[in-house]
Amino acid sequence: MDAMTTQNGIEIVPRWEWRTFATSLDGIEDRIAAILGRIEPRTSAEIYVLRLGGPQNAKIRNDVLDVKHLRRVDATGLELWEPVLKAKFPLSRGDVAAAFAELDLPPPKLGRETYTIEQFINELIAAQPLLRAARVVKSRRDFRLAGCTAEVVHLSVESLHLESFSLEHEEAGCILEALCDLSLITVPNTNYPQALKRALGLEDEDRNYRQGATHGSRN
Repeated sequence: MDAMTTQNGIEIVPRWEWRTFATSLDGIEDRIAAILGRIEPRTSAEIYVLRLGGPQNAKIRNDVLDVKHLRRVDATGLELWEPVLKAKFPLSRGDVAAAFAELDLPPPKLGRETYTIEQFINELIAAQPLLRAARVVKSRRDFRLAGCTAEVVHLSVESLHLESFSLEHEEAGCILEALCDLSLITVPNTNYPQALKRALGLEDEDRNYRQGATHGSRN
């Protein structure tokens, strides 16, 4: 078990995650239809802050900015993610500085004491070449499957429709066992930033910035 960190007095345990995205996941939904049929979907409007050249996962949901760091990728492709920041809007100057630090970016020039969501997106995110805002609407169904936290999501980003199925657990072995049971063990793991960058045509930019950062670190 990975060491716990503390955030606002609450112990945080990094979680292993696996996700897949497609325009349709009917095949997977058919296998778990008995479970899904008992769950009412929940709709949420979210804004993902995509960091070009970086693996961070940052989103705004329910007026909270949530940033996670990718800590490890194991030999099977499972990813270990750790929450590193949760800040409620309006953001203070300190919150903004902390958010940009977690995104591995210099702090922006600030003309306000606090920032609403729209001010944060339109004034700070839009001014940073390495950041993009992606507005996403989700219909989510959360449940337990083979001991893991599971989620089926139908989502729209701009005019695009995607579907996602995910598994999360503190222990990687539990996810691998569930994937074997569902015959999904060979399906590649794709996280939200990767999927949204691909859907929005940002993969080449993301790759170029990653390569530039790698080359820069060697100089």
